[in-house]
Amino acid sequence: MDYLVNGWNKYNFFLSPNKLEKILSEYHLVIFGAHVPVDYTESSLQEYLSAYSNLYDLLFSGKKIDWERDYSLFLQRGITSDLANCIYRKLHMYEGKQYKRADFNEPVVGISPVALWLNLGEDRMLHCSTAYSYSFCSEYYMGVQLQYPKTIQYKIDGGYEPLKTTKGLKTYQDFEKLKTSIKEVSHILTIKTADGFERRTTIWVDDVVKSKLNTCWSFQQNGITVK
Repeated sequence: MDYLVNGWNKYNFFLSPNKLEKILSEYHLVIFGAHVPVDYTESSLQEYLSAYSNLYDLLFSGKKIDWERDYSLFLQRGITSDLANCIYRKLHMYEGKQYKRADFNEPVVGISPVALWLNLGEDRMLHCSTAYSYSFCSEYYMGVQLQYPKTIQYKIDGGYEPLKTTKGLKTYQDFEKLKTSIKEVSHILTIKTADGFERRTTIWVDDVVKSKLNTCWSFQQNGITVK
C-alpha cells in the first residue's frame, strides 16, 4: 500500500450477535494485516460471527477468558463496501505455498476486539480504560473497536505528499455509516461500584448486552454493575 497514515479515529461498541450480523451484512470483510492465499478475495462473515458469538457466550457464562486458550476467537478484519478497492499483489512463497499481500488504494475500516480494563484504587475510585491490549487483558474483553486513520499521505515522486485528512476518501464514508448504524441500536455504557461511584465509558452497547453484563467475570471480580 503506497501510503502512510497518522492518528486514528476509534469507536468502541458491543452488540448482540444478531444485531452485529444485520449491520455487517451490508459490507465485505477482508484481511489486510497479514498475507492471504493466492485465491483469496474476501473473508466469510459467518466465520467472523461464529468466533464473535463464541466469545460473547464465554464472556456471559461468567468464566474468565484466557488468551492462551481462547486466542483463536479474537479475530481482526477490515470492513468495506467496495471490494474493487481491496487489491492484493506482492506474490511470494511461504512454506512451499504462494501468498499475496494487501495493496489497497485506500485504507479500510478495521474491526478489532477491545478490552475494558477496570480497577478500584485505594481511594475506592473506579478507573477504567480501553487503551490496554486485548491480548494482554483478554479477561477484560468488552466488545470491538472500529479504527480508521485520521490523516494519510500518498507516495509521490519518490517521496510522500504532505499529510491530509482522510475525510474525502470513499472508505471514510464506510466508517461514518457504520457508526450511525451502531448508534441507532445502542447507547453509551455507564457502570458503577458498590459504593455508588459511576463511570461513563466510551463503549456503546445494545439493550441485550446491557442486560447480561453483570454476569461477566471482570464485573464480578471488581464489584461493578451496570447503571
